[in-house]
Amino acid sequence: MRTTAIGAATGSVAGVLRSERVVLRAYVLFRLGGLLQVVIGAVTTFPHYRPLGAGVALCAVVFGESFALIAVGLRLRRVPPRALVAVDAAVMAGVLVVGGGLTDRAHGHTWAYFVYPFSLLASIGFGLVFTRLVSVFALAALPAAAYAVTAVAQLGEPVWNAVPNSVPYLVNAGVAWAVARALRRTGRELDIATDTAMVKEAELAAERERVRHARLLHDRVLQTLETLAREPWITDPGLHAHVRAEAVWLRGFVRGERPVTGNGDLASGLAGLAEDMARIGQTVEVHTAQLRSASERAATVPEEVADALVEATREALTNVVKHAGTARAVVRAELVGGAVMVSVLDNGTGFDPTTLPPGSGLDGSVRDRVAGVGGRVTIDSTPGAGTYIEMRVPGLKPRDPSPLSKEREAGS
Repeated sequence: MRTTAIGAATGSVAGVLRSERVVLRAYVLFRLGGLLQVVIGAVTTFPHYRPLGAGVALCAVVFGESFALIAVGLRLRRVPPRALVAVDAAVMAGVLVVGGGLTDRAHGHTWAYFVYPFSLLASIGFGLVFTRLVSVFALAALPAAAYAVTAVAQLGEPVWNAVPNSVPYLVNAGVAWAVARALRRTGRELDIATDTAMVKEAELAAERERVRHARLLHDRVLQTLETLAREPWITDPGLHAHVRAEAVWLRGFVRGERPVTGNGDLASGLAGLAEDMARIGQTVEVHTAQLRSASERAATVPEEVADALVEATREALTNVVKHAGTARAVVRAELVGGAVMVSVLDNGTGFDPTTLPPGSGLDGSVRDRVAGVGGRVTIDSTPGAGTYIEMRVPGLKPRDPSPLSKEREAGS
C-alpha cells in the first residue's frame, strides 16, 4: 500500500510533456506555413495593394504577432497561453477586414488577398491550444465571420461562395482539436502505464526482499525456535509454550501469512498480548473498560490502527523486559476526543529520552508503527523514575447507530 501511495503521489509526467511538445511543434509549423502563404501572396501580387505601404505594414503586423506567439510557446515549451490565442483570434479577424480593404476588388479572389490562406492555417492553432470544443468553434467563428463579411461587402464575392469558403476555419480548428486531444490522452495513458509499471516493479522488488528475508529466517531463527519447541531443553512450561507459539507465528510469517494481532479488535489484541508476555514472566495489567464502553456508543477503531497499536505496545513491553529492570507494566486503552490512546507505564529504571538513539526499538518500531497510521508517540521518562509511553491516533470514524439504538432514539 505504501508503494502505491508513493507512486500516485509522485506521478510520471514524461508522456504528458512529450505530447505537449508535439502539439507545440505542430502549432509552430502550421503558423510558419501560414507565414509562407503571406510571403507568396505579397511577393506575387504586390501591385494590387492600395497603397503599397499599407500592404507592407499589414504583412509586418502578421509576421510580428506570429513570431511573438511562437517565441512565447518555445520559451514555455508548450503552446501559448489561451488568453494570447484568444487575442490572436481577434487580431486575425481584424487582419482579414483590413486586408480586404487594401486589396483591389477585381483581385479579391486571388493571392492578393493573402490573409485568407494565412488565417486558414493559423486557425488550426485554436484547436491545438483549447481543450473544449465549444471554445475552439467560438474562436474559429471570429475569422470565419470576418472573412465572409469582408468577401461579400468589400470584395464583391457572392454569398453562396463566401459562406462555404468560411467553413474551413471551423473544420481546421475542429480537426486540430481532435488530434491534439488524442495526443494528450495518449500522453496521460503513457504516464499512468509508467506509474503502474514502477509500482509493480517496486512491489516485485519488495516481494523478492521479503522472500530473501524469509529464507534467512527459515534457515536460522525458525529452525532454532522449532528445535527448542520440540526438545525438552526448556523446563519452564510457560516459556516453552511461548517459544512454541512464537515458532508457529514465525512460520506463518515466512509463508507470507498476515500476522494476527487481535483480528482488528484493540481490546482483544491487548489482552492477548498480556497473555503472551505472561509466558516470559512479565505481568501486564490491561485496562480497556473505557475503550469497550466508548466503542459501543461512540466510535470504532479501524483494524489497521488496532493492529499497529498492538504491535507498537508489544515492542514497548519488550523494551520494558530488556531495559527497565522490572517485570510489571500497566497498559491502558481509551477513546479521548475522537482519538484512540494507548499508554504503557512501568516503574523501572527509566532513562533520558533525549539520548534515545535513532532506529532503536522505541524510536523505530514504536514510533514508526504509530506514525504509519497517522498517530504520534510521546515518551516521558526520567532515570530512576520509570517510563510512560503514550500512543495517540486521531480521526476515528463515528459508529453507525444500531437498529435497536435508532429505535430507542426515535422512542425518546
